[in-house]
Amino acid sequence: MTIQSLSYIVAVAEAGSITEAAKKLHISQPSLSAAVKEAEREVGFNIFTRSRSGIALTKEGVEFLGYARQVIQEMRLLEDRFILNQPEK
Repeated sequence: MTIQSLSYIVAVAEAGSITEAAKKLHISQPSLSAAVKEAEREVGFNIFTRSRSGIALTKEGVEFLGYARQVIQEMRLLEDRFILNQPEK
């Protein structure tokens, strides 16, 4: 699983809709939907439940989302400390 996959999951959870998240991420809805499905396949459970009225986190999805946010935050800290602040050569 990639940081991008985790970011997509967080965006969908925050938007409450794959369509709205795709707009915010500037990617197509089918691409985002496929990425979410692939992430769910990787972890072996549904992160979201889907219905005509929208999308919602499953019980496992709520827990997963907390960890996903932590990983994304740690990656930002790592980038801030070591990647973005490298001296010019």
